[in-house]
Amino acid sequence: FGIDNFLPNPRNDANEVYAATVDNTKIVYSGTVSPVVPIAEKVSPSIVAISLKTRTRDFFGRIYEGQGTGSGIIIDKQGHIVTNNHVVENADDIIVVFNDGREAKATLVGRDPQTDLAVIKVEPTSLTVAELGDSSTLKVGELAVAIGSPMGTEYAGSVTAGIISGLNRTVSIGDDSIKLIQTDAAINPGNSGGALVNSEGKV
Repeated sequence: FGIDNFLPNPRNDANEVYAATVDNTKIVYSGTVSPVVPIAEKVSPSIVAISLKTRTRDFFGRIYEGQGTGSGIIIDKQGHIVTNNHVVENADDIIVVFNDGREAKATLVGRDPQTDLAVIKVEPTSLTVAELGDSSTLKVGELAVAIGSPMGTEYAGSVTAGIISGLNRTVSIGDDSIKLIQTDAAINPGNSGGALVNSEGKV
């Protein structure tokens, strides 16, 4: 894993409580617990782990099976999940693992290598949809919380936190360049396709 910066735990006191309510998509905090707790509680049901299988054939016709993992975000009640293109581009089988442990086979709807985005779909059953935010309103120093499945599906729902470290960072990829959000929240292999959310739990 990368190095996570852990916030101190609240005092173990019988009167030490917190409350978080969602009113018109806004999280309201009270108490002294880390503000990341209600954010994670709101967003985690919308984040899935993705387990992948690939099959390749060698020169002699022998078939070899590989495995991979990633993360995804439920974006509607119809079962559409957004992830990164590089997570699913060579996959033969895509299995989605939901926050509650349920599993479902997914199909590829479409992908765009240039933006590294892809959409997969599962049969809709009691899905919790993530709320999308507006990245154009971000400011440096804002809270940033990453939720995903670093290092495999057994670590699904892992939460790391940091801040927005920079905006409009230009990175060159071949002949193209893209602008990115920079954060110091720990992100590891397997987090790809997962969510980076703000203090209101918006992606």
